[in-house]
Amino acid sequence: MWKSKTLWASLVSLIGVAASVATNEITVAEGLQVAVTAILAIFLRHGISKSQVASEAAVEAASSISPAPTKKVVKKAS
Repeated sequence: MWKSKTLWASLVSLIGVAASVATNEITVAEGLQVAVTAILAIFLRHGISKSQVASEAAVEAASSISPAPTKKVVKKAS
C-alpha cells in the first residue's frame, strides 16, 4: 500500500489542504471537500487492490479443481 501513487498523491493533497486552510487561502468547507475526496481515494484504491488479490486467488483455486467425472448412460434393450 505504501508504494501506491494514489496514496502519496492523496497524502500530499491532505497536507496542501491543511496548509491552505491554515493560511486562509480556502475556507474550511472547501478544504473538507478536498480532504474527503482524498481520503475516499485512499480507501477505494485499497479496497480495489484487496478485491483483485482475492479474485486472483479464487481463479487459481477454481482452475486447480479437476472436472467431475461424467456419468455413463447405458440404455437397456427393450
